[in-house]
Amino acid sequence: MRLGFRTIILVLAVLLSPGLDPQARAEDVIVLKSGRTITGKILNRTAEVLEVEMAVGKSKAKITIKVEDVERIEQGKGLNEEFRKRWSALKPKDVSALESLLQWCLDEGLKTQAVQVRQRIEKEKLALLKDKYPDLWCRPCGATGTLNCAGCEGKGEKIAPCSRCAGNGEIGCRACSRKKEGSLDCRRCGGAGVYERFDPSKGKKVKTRCSTCSGKGKIECPTCKGKQKARCEDCKGKGGTGTECDDCSGKKMLLCQLCEASGVKGNPEKKAPPKLEKDQDKGKEGAPKKDTPEKKPVIKKNPFG
Repeated sequence: MRLGFRTIILVLAVLLSPGLDPQARAEDVIVLKSGRTITGKILNRTAEVLEVEMAVGKSKAKITIKVEDVERIEQGKGLNEEFRKRWSALKPKDVSALESLLQWCLDEGLKTQAVQVRQRIEKEKLALLKDKYPDLWCRPCGATGTLNCAGCEGKGEKIAPCSRCAGNGEIGCRACSRKKEGSLDCRRCGGAGVYERFDPSKGKKVKTRCSTCSGKGKIECPTCKGKQKARCEDCKGKGGTGTECDDCSGKKMLLCQLCEASGVKGNPEKKAPPKLEKDQDKGKEGAPKKDTPEKKPVIKKNPFG
């Protein structure tokens, strides 16, 4: 009994020590059977439910998860917490450390964080380039070596204006014929604002204020909502048909000729110009893919003899 009591005292002393605060441990990862992953700190665990504390922005929230819905629990392996620690430990302009962090994010499947690291790498590389060539870095392209295509304004396609709406994407509303304030005559009162109804108490017809138009005699056009314009059905409101830009071949960017795409005037390091690839060819998630037309089958033998 004395040994058990001493053991309990020792465990409590370790847990309550400032260097090993249980609340300061890494977050836990709860993987559900549905495939969803929840990162937080497990505060309480019973045979039926888990009580988890999650970080929502700068605040914290507690949720309850059924044990039967849990696939597995990885205690103290919160990837988000580990990423934040590595990110805060980075030094300015340390590109090699950033590249190591990027590789770690890719290995752990942290896609959102990988995008953040890539942006930081590009920013730091530009800063280093400007520090190295304070008087020679290219101002027009911002030392990036690329410029937005002027022909398509960086959109990758040119819009041929719609012949019906002249590129506006909207046409005059036919329902209200673009009348004043996009209104129509009230059907109930015929635009008078009042209508006659038989009053049995008086035994005659009396004029009553129209409740549909509130006595105004006009109602808002239900087609255009009073805007006097409607979406062009020929171009579906886009203003025209998009075709691939001839200047940039749909790449949205052009190489800066002033610095030979190096970011530095005269290209002192003799860097080869980078290849601009289309979004369809990069293989990124969510990038649109070109639809390849299906080939028609070739009939070598006449089936009708």
